Amino acid sequence: MKIAGLPIPPDLAAGYARSGITELYPPQAACVEAGLFAGKNLLIAIPTASGKTLVAEMAMHHQVKRGGKCLYIVPLRALASEKFEEFSGKGLRVGIATGDFDRRDDYLGRNDIIVATSEKVDSLLRNRTPWLSEISLLVLDEVHLIDDPSRGATLEMVIAKLRHKNPEIQIIALSATIGNPRDLAGWLDAELVESDWRPVDLR
Repeated sequence: MKIAGLPIPPDLAAGYARSGITELYPPQAACVEAGLFAGKNLLIAIPTASGKTLVAEMAMHHQVKRGGKCLYIVPLRALASEKFEEFSGKGLRVGIATGDFDRRDDYLGRNDIIVATSEKVDSLLRNRTPWLSEISLLVLDEVHLIDDPSRGATLEMVIAKLRHKNPEIQIIALSATIGNPRDLAGWLDAELVESDWRPVDLR
C-alpha cells in the first residue's frame, strides 16, 4: 500500500518520502484496512519496530486535518519527550505535559497534538481542563501497562473518563507485548490488528 494514496496531508507524505518511507509494512496496511482513517477504534498488537508510531502519526494528522485534536498518552516522561521530538516540525502544533502539578494547563489546548503521561492526564481531568472535551483521537502507547499493579489503574480510569466525556472519540491503542489482546480489544470496542511480522528477522 503506497503512502502517497493515503488521506494524509501532502507535506507529511512528502516528508516520509524524503526519509525513504513510500510504502506501508503489511501490519500498517492492515490498520488502514481495519478503519484507521474511518474513525474506528483499533488495538494494534504488533512487534517493536514494525511501525506502530507511524500509524498513530498518520491518524493524528488525518484527524487534525478534519478539525480534530489528539491526545497521545505514554507511561514515562522520557518517552513523552521522545514522542514530542518525533512529532514536532511536521506542520502541527505539538505540546507536552508531564508535570505532577495540579493545574489546568489551559495553554496546552492551543496545540493539535498533546503528548502526556497518564498521571498528568488524570490531573487534568480532576481539574476539569476544558480542552479535554475537544479531544477526538486518543492514542494509548504501551497500553499493556494497564495491567501494571502500581500504574495500571490510573491508565484505566483515564481511558474510561475520556470515553465518557467524549463518546465519539477514536481510540488507537499500541502494544508489542500484550498477553490478552482480544479481551482488551473487547473492552475498548476496538478492531484487533495482530501480527508477528517484523521488518528484520529476529535471531
